[in-house]
Amino acid sequence: MDHFNELAGGLREAWREPGSAERLRKLRRAALSTREQLIDAGPVLACTTHKLVTFPYPTRYAFAGGGLSPAPFVMMTNRMQIVQFEHEGRRKTLLFNPTDVEGARAATFYADLTATFGQFLSNKVIPSYFGTVEQHLARASLKPSDVDYVAFDHLHVQELRKWLGESAFFPNAKLLVMAAEWAEVKDLHPMNQVWYVPHGCDIPESRVVLLDGDVLLGRGVALLDTRGHTRGNMSLCVVTPDGPFVVSENGVAPESYAPLQSKIPGVKAYAEQMGFEVVLNGNTREDSLDQYSSMIVEKTVAGPCKRDPTFPAFAPSSELTQSLLSPGLWPTFSFTPPDVGAHVPRNS
Repeated sequence: MDHFNELAGGLREAWREPGSAERLRKLRRAALSTREQLIDAGPVLACTTHKLVTFPYPTRYAFAGGGLSPAPFVMMTNRMQIVQFEHEGRRKTLLFNPTDVEGARAATFYADLTATFGQFLSNKVIPSYFGTVEQHLARASLKPSDVDYVAFDHLHVQELRKWLGESAFFPNAKLLVMAAEWAEVKDLHPMNQVWYVPHGCDIPESRVVLLDGDVLLGRGVALLDTRGHTRGNMSLCVVTPDGPFVVSENGVAPESYAPLQSKIPGVKAYAEQMGFEVVLNGNTREDSLDQYSSMIVEKTVAGPCKRDPTFPAFAPSSELTQSLLSPGLWPTFSFTPPDVGAHVPRNS
């Protein structure tokens, strides 16, 4: 049985507050308490970050319409974390956001883009590739059988069958997923269907561990309930010797959490006009109030970045990336988490 302890900072209770404004105030206070709890417990055993692919993403979504540019797309780089932590006396290995890049192309939105621009431009010219999940795992001296858990901040464009299906690449791994996210992908609303791989989540239920709120996986690593971008969105929080960092796709850049520091045309003005403290990644808008509140939780738990305290220690799972294809839509500040510790294979 896979059992993880609840975080004691009060986030679960805060989410139960019915009033959206008071809920945000309670979440902000609970996030401060959660940050201190995680720091006091000490750093994780090991964590490394690995680039997978740079890909196009509609400009109108990246900053919820606040970014101004004639370029229809920004470029974003998808990244994976390999995290090792102690759970019940044993070292466990988690892959967070191990996107199957080839499989992700079948998501309806990107399949339609490929049909528009053609295979050559869509798959050979526009993207940049940095290595597959399999290659990064091998470079970390780990085997597929070493992986205990796979998790994603949300299941947009994810193809799980290769990793956890009938002929699973990861023979011992289970999917950690919020129960709300799993329920949604089993019966998609029409507003959401375009972002998912058809049947991409058809894996045996025996390979799935359903979570209901924030959990402490082990010392220095937690999964936070950051609902909003999707109903079951969650964020990875890892504690390093430099402090915590947080990973999700609620925002596409650290400046999404500090928009008054942004030099991207339109973003600062948009935040000032609207009185917003954060600017959403806005391709799905059905739960925007919750997404805003979740971003406050993320920036509060993460705290300031050591290199530039005007930005939070937030590492987007798909990060806004400088590219000649999207002039002016370049990140004001980028944050790559520090690598921590050394990965150790099972039974070493």
